Amino acid sequence: MSRLRLASLAGLLVLSGACSSGTTDPMTEASGAGGGDTGGSSASGGNRQIASAGATVDAGGSSSGSPSGNGGGANGGAAESTAGGGALATGGGAGGVGGGAGGIGGAHGGAPGAHGGAAGSAMGGGGTGAAASGTGGGAGSSSCPGAGHITYTLAKSASPTATEQTAYGRIETAMDKAISYYDCYTSIIKTLNVSYVPSVSTADGNINGSVRFGSDTTYMDYRTAIHEIAHTVGIGQASNWGTFLSGGLFTGAHAAAQLKAINAKLSAPLYTDVHADTQHFWPYGINQQSEVKSEADLIAHCQMVVAIRADLGL
Repeated sequence: MSRLRLASLAGLLVLSGACSSGTTDPMTEASGAGGGDTGGSSASGGNRQIASAGATVDAGGSSSGSPSGNGGGANGGAAESTAGGGALATGGGAGGVGGGAGGIGGAHGGAPGAHGGAAGSAMGGGGTGAAASGTGGGAGSSSCPGAGHITYTLAKSASPTATEQTAYGRIETAMDKAISYYDCYTSIIKTLNVSYVPSVSTADGNINGSVRFGSDTTYMDYRTAIHEIAHTVGIGQASNWGTFLSGGLFTGAHAAAQLKAINAKLSAPLYTDVHADTQHFWPYGINQQSEVKSEADLIAHCQMVVAIRADLGL
């Protein structure tokens, strides 16, 4: 996918996965394939959170301050893994990962219907976007520290309605931007099947590679997408996730060390420990859209996902 040129790598801001009690910025995950949540944080019970795919989430907020929610059953399993599939389910090809200023240029290179191209290329063969600055990294950088390669196929109707066409465009924009961060700041390789499912109230993601967006365009957003991608690569979904939970904290050594490194750049970190519940982690879990104050927060998200995956053995 195209790699976003990041404005700055400095000034990482601390996010709260539970978020503040006064925030109602919506970024929830729907009930359905990935389980859902529209509940609040424990601080107020009113914040709308993103739930993980593949599990039912309890209503209301937890006592530990974790993001929580209601609704949502287990994922549809294998059927969802091919939701966007068919002959076009394979992402990639020689197509471009070229980076435009908005992280979209060249993002649709590769096999027809697939998104993403050859990993590690600043301007892939099918890419159309030229780098805004630098030669292969985020804006203001000269290279990407990671070599991620996340591709996706968006399932589309043979004869889409105007509403579907609009949804497809929004979803592609959201996914392209989210993936540009993962490709630049992680080395994760994953193929996703993305679909537009109006019955999904928000959005959801599952470790089987399924990402679904519902009819509410509020959630067709790159911050929602980056959160859902985290679920597809194991956050709140790995079989051993629960073994790292204790007293409302995620106990992995890699995650603790990464948060310490991030906090070292901050004058007043909000969290000194990595918090987690059965579905989420925070800070930097991007559990609400309002948690993203700068692009640095998205970079920190990617760094924490990498660290947590190391703890999970992924």
